Amino acid sequence: MITERWITDGDFSDCAEIRREVFVREQGIPETLEFDALDKISEHYVLYDGAEPVGCARLTDLGNGEFKLGRIAVSESRRKMKLGSRIMGALILRAKEKGARLLHISAQSYAVPFYEKFAFATCSTEYQNPGEPPHIDMQRDLTFDGCLWAGFGDGKNEAVYARRVFGLESTENVSLFVCGMGFTQVYVNGEKVSEDLLAPAWTNYEKRDLSVINMPIYDTLTHRMLYNVYDISQYLVSGENTVVFHVGNGWYGQHESLNEGMHPYGELKLCFKLMQRDNLVASSDDTLRWIPSEVVRTNIYFGETHDARRYPHGIFEAGFDDSGWERVKPLPRPLSLICRQDCPSDKIIKTVKPKLIYEFGDCKIYDLGELLSGYAKIRFEGKSSWSGAVGTVRYADELNPDGSLDFFPSGDFPRMQRDEFTTDGVKKEFFPLFTWHAARYFEVTGPAVADEFCVVHTDMARITEFECSDEVLNWIYSAYMRTQENNVHCCVPSDCPHRERLGYTGDGQLASAAVMTCFDAKGMYKKWMRDVADSQDIFAGHVQHTAPFYGGGGGPGGWGGAICIVPWNYYRFYGDSSVLAEYYPNMLKYIDYMVSHSEGGLVVREEEKGWCLGEWCTPYNKIEIPDDFINTYFLIKCAGIALNACEIIGKNDSQRLSGLIEDSKRAISDKYFDPASGSFCGGIQGADAFALDMGMGDERTLGNLAEKYTALGRFDTGIFGTDVLVRILFENGFASLAFKLLTSRDEEISFYRMMKAGATTLWEDWDGSNSHAHPMFGAVNEYIFRYILGVPDTCFKRASGVSDIRPVYIPQLEYAKGSVLTPYGKIEVCINKGKTEIKIV
Repeated sequence: MITERWITDGDFSDCAEIRREVFVREQGIPETLEFDALDKISEHYVLYDGAEPVGCARLTDLGNGEFKLGRIAVSESRRKMKLGSRIMGALILRAKEKGARLLHISAQSYAVPFYEKFAFATCSTEYQNPGEPPHIDMQRDLTFDGCLWAGFGDGKNEAVYARRVFGLESTENVSLFVCGMGFTQVYVNGEKVSEDLLAPAWTNYEKRDLSVINMPIYDTLTHRMLYNVYDISQYLVSGENTVVFHVGNGWYGQHESLNEGMHPYGELKLCFKLMQRDNLVASSDDTLRWIPSEVVRTNIYFGETHDARRYPHGIFEAGFDDSGWERVKPLPRPLSLICRQDCPSDKIIKTVKPKLIYEFGDCKIYDLGELLSGYAKIRFEGKSSWSGAVGTVRYADELNPDGSLDFFPSGDFPRMQRDEFTTDGVKKEFFPLFTWHAARYFEVTGPAVADEFCVVHTDMARITEFECSDEVLNWIYSAYMRTQENNVHCCVPSDCPHRERLGYTGDGQLASAAVMTCFDAKGMYKKWMRDVADSQDIFAGHVQHTAPFYGGGGGPGGWGGAICIVPWNYYRFYGDSSVLAEYYPNMLKYIDYMVSHSEGGLVVREEEKGWCLGEWCTPYNKIEIPDDFINTYFLIKCAGIALNACEIIGKNDSQRLSGLIEDSKRAISDKYFDPASGSFCGGIQGADAFALDMGMGDERTLGNLAEKYTALGRFDTGIFGTDVLVRILFENGFASLAFKLLTSRDEEISFYRMMKAGATTLWEDWDGSNSHAHPMFGAVNEYIFRYILGVPDTCFKRASGVSDIRPVYIPQLEYAKGSVLTPYGKIEVCINKGKTEIKIV
């Protein structure tokens, strides 16, 4: 007969006996590692078969509702008796009795599938401590334990309403915890409980078969779902109350995608609970009822179709009869990390009145005056508002010569960014609920008009201002700010806000320092760093080209390097060394991946059947600078970041990292340095700037760089080279030349060309041949503030004095003024004819 005992008096000798058998003798773990300081502060659990101890574990209270389960072992002779499951059940129950909210396990890698049966999900890369087998950390959040994960019918509906009535005597201190997949809007007694849009934020929700996408991936990623908590006390009444959830596809459930052959994560689902202080008021269960909503089609890329005749009027009233609605079906708990959202959501930031510029019959075209992300609101007029009238809205960046919409820059698909609304005769405004659009122009067809455009993006405040005597530099700043705002949705910095909409890691890491300079982006990047880490193979260390992962091409260096570069920039600007400690293991894993994909010290390959880009978006789409040169540059850069992090957080990998850096530099020098000229790769496309950034070259290399670009007078670089070139010139006393390149009036390859064409946002390519809203060339905006105004990144993490502000001298610039709002005050700089005035207020 199997019996159990909890040991709280410190004598865990029966457990120790089993641990020596299993971990020390069987697995070869040294006894000095097996028994540690946690044994003294933990509760121990033991199973007996008669008087013989046959299974054990320990439970450690980490504080703040977090508990660690560990040292779970079963004697070899009893491993067919399901004692491991019994031990897990006992540990979880004990932790719950003690008020646990989050459980941790450091699982031996082979045992991960076992712990997944108990709703634990992986949350780290694989690691191996000396003397121990490989491990992977896992977690289980207990927030929704006991709550039903509700599904809706056959799972083919694109948006649904779910409704619940509940009673209350007191209306104080009531919180709603809700996790809805995909996006969820919540109403209590008819009032929307939050201004949040597109919530919860996008993540690597659940496992999918990634071997069937256009560029197959066989990596093991980390999966995460977010939930939100709302204080709903102000919306409640004593007595009966109604909560309604409107759940739409979002990224999670959309059935159509332009990108990479991706497919849905799963069918729509909902889980919630209502708490009054520590008492459960109501939760999702099998009495919850649902109905398809008036949103009959919703897609991130293609837009939405609404039929208001399907809208269930009176749904928010407590007396509404929902007896004809279907009951939800139970779904398995997702095998993902369940975490509270701690980043800002999308919101309506402002509204813009569009200008009607064309009208012919029932077709109207509006101009917003600038490219913006969000959506138009339309309304039906007069007899046209009768039930059954249809209005459509389409969006585009540009106009054709005949005045019609030009869809090419935003994807070249007329069915993209298209909303269709059918009225039921009730006067109201129509607009999409579970997606956004991006455009300067939009077209309304049908008996409807547009009165306003709602600008929507992640709530991320501007903290800088800038203007100067050069119109091109002014345009670079204003166009970048607009482009970047348009490109942050669901707390993901994207490449473009319409065609791809993906969190490309190359674009994201490249612009990250500019974003941190110009915006209050701390919460956004805290979340996106997790997305990047979640998109790393937990075994091999490969980092995907998009995060959250949704397919996409790129390269191992400029894209995968985000796992090192973004945490480092976060530390640079915010002084938070904890992010270096958190992502240091990911950095090392990534660096090992890069080394394993190298030959002769140069990074030469990534994943089979995928891209292995180095540079991107060079003029005329001619990439001449070698891929292995660029990817090895990023290996050296990331190894340098890891080396700095290692010293800051007190790790002992400095010798290995320093050796790797020197070996990689030697490989680059052997292949690409010309001793006769002092240049690398013939100086093409900024190669000497990359070399100088690696600390390579000789006394001629900088001179060659300056001489080349003085003569050329414009950029010949791609997205990475433009950033590196401008920074190296500023850093090495060539501020006037950097300014000359930024403000070049070259008719083909310049920011001036974009401005002259009437662009209000930055283009993806120098020639404007693709998207007209890509932020990556805007990475140079960091240097407007760091060098032209002289505000260093240290001002963001500590109080600064006037002596810390050191603008560079640029004779061509008659005046420049701007400000940066830091946590320690607003820094104002005004430069006029060589004289500088600085204020810190």
